[in-house]
Amino acid sequence: MKRIFTTAAGIAAVCIFMLMAQVNLNGADIGIGASVRYSWWGPYWSQASDTRILPEIKLKSDFSGGAVVRVGINETWSLFSSYTYGIFTGTASSFLLNPLYYYIEQPVNTKREARRHDFNFFLSGRLNRHVRLFGGVVYTGYSMYTEAGVIFFRYSYRIFHHFAGPSIGLDFSIPLVSTLYLLPSCSAVFQFSRFSTLEDDAISDFINKTFGGTDTTLLYAGLNVNLSLAYHIRQINLSLALGGYFHYLWIRDIDGGSFVADKRHDMFGGIQLAAVYTIRITALTEKSAESRGRNLP
Repeated sequence: MKRIFTTAAGIAAVCIFMLMAQVNLNGADIGIGASVRYSWWGPYWSQASDTRILPEIKLKSDFSGGAVVRVGINETWSLFSSYTYGIFTGTASSFLLNPLYYYIEQPVNTKREARRHDFNFFLSGRLNRHVRLFGGVVYTGYSMYTEAGVIFFRYSYRIFHHFAGPSIGLDFSIPLVSTLYLLPSCSAVFQFSRFSTLEDDAISDFINKTFGGTDTTLLYAGLNVNLSLAYHIRQINLSLALGGYFHYLWIRDIDGGSFVADKRHDMFGGIQLAAVYTIRITALTEKSAESRGRNLP
């Protein structure tokens, strides 16, 4: 995952440099902020067991958050990047037939923790006053730790699930009153996924290779929909946005296998509060010029 973030950061830096080199910096601005989410998540393994020996595991809704960075150039071009991180947990109880006494079922208690990372990087261009076309890369990854116990026997396993790919969509800005805006957006997403084994012990390695689908490649394809209400405080160049989002992705096993995720879906949604402070390059340039003027003899 470190390599992915390093590559994304390099791409962002190159794009910023190329765009800045072509335009007058006096028309640029930089926005830096943060977002907080309260999300619910329904991965494929909350709809069906992802192994032959574990049950469906429903996750609890929880908070997540991260950073937001935006670079605007002459009100036409814009670079946007965001990162969020959250921890989702769930438990489940089921019964497993005792291999020694076939008619006696033993209770199985399972705990799962998924640490989810979301990273977006988009380049957008203004089509008209209220519409922007954007495209870029979206990445999601989560490390998943599962622990289960049957009587005195306990086992655990870890995997990391990566999925990344292109996204393209439209952003709308609908003015309501003065500095209040309605901001709907919709985008198509295509992500290819792969599992990585995080070996814990011999049992974990065996479960991953035998049941966990670590040799499976999945295609996630679907839509991301967002709707928020934004208010801009001009006196301090601060924008606040409150709204909801919903991501729906269909899953296909493109290896031609029969992994349990095939023909299921991944849903992610909730509410989000974001705050972004904007630094205008024009203002910085004017102050610098004034400072140089004062220092002249």
